[in-house]
Amino acid sequence: MDNTTIFNSIISWIVAKVLDLFFGKAKRNEEIIEIYEKRLEEKDMSIEKLRKETEKRGKERYRIIQSLKRSGLSVSKLVERYDRPLSAILISYATQKESAGAGSSRPSKFVLEELQKYNVRYLGGTDALIPPAKIPEGIKNRDDLRIWFENGILKGRYCKLKFLALIDLRDKTYWDSNLPYVQIAPKHFTLGEVLSVEDLFTEGQINRIALSDIIRDGDIGWLASYLLSGHDLEIIHKNQTSIEDKLRNPSLRQLSDESITAELSNVLAEYGIANSDQVSKAIVKEARFWSSRLI
Repeated sequence: MDNTTIFNSIISWIVAKVLDLFFGKAKRNEEIIEIYEKRLEEKDMSIEKLRKETEKRGKERYRIIQSLKRSGLSVSKLVERYDRPLSAILISYATQKESAGAGSSRPSKFVLEELQKYNVRYLGGTDALIPPAKIPEGIKNRDDLRIWFENGILKGRYCKLKFLALIDLRDKTYWDSNLPYVQIAPKHFTLGEVLSVEDLFTEGQINRIALSDIIRDGDIGWLASYLLSGHDLEIIHKNQTSIEDKLRNPSLRQLSDESITAELSNVLAEYGIANSDQVSKAIVKEARFWSSRLI
């Protein structure tokens, strides 16, 4: 083998090694890119899955909040389950005057106008309640109440107060209609009849409530709210305690059993619920839905 042949062989070997090195690296890059793209696809799939799961949880949470806002769960049960004081202002007033002196005074309703700013709920006559969600910040005692009323309501005007009280709805109040019928045109109301979930809690406070415990306890108003609206749902809400007593206060598990359907239908029919049999079946179906998710 001459020198030229040896030289060409060396050059060929070097070129081959360079080409192998070049294309070998290119191949490895392709593999890396392929792996990376696959990882991105898996990531996208994971993100999409997470998004769908989050969206699903969001829809369920939205449903819970909306149901709560239209009193799907009884106010008394929500108050009972809340684990902190729930302060409200109870007020009753009489004569109001814009200014002092018999000659310059004139009838006024300024207290009513001022209280509207606090989403006041009227119980009948001049008895009114400022709900917990609208209590002015900083009111903790009787002196705070006096200062707030003088500066925020009176503003130099005059009013005879029957009483002004800071109450704890959770621990220190009791309300119930104790009537075996629904009043056609009531003029006076219980706290439970005038308060809504939005009156009681901010959304942040709602998150503190053990909703699962309330639902497990069995709440016919909550279960019916998915199906009913208007007059029929109002009847159930106003008579919920009585309805549940007649059914021996069934839990969610008991309400999800088809064996309760007929009895539930009969009780609902007593209160004038239209199509009580269909409503009863729908409540049982809804109870089964929640039972499967609260295991």
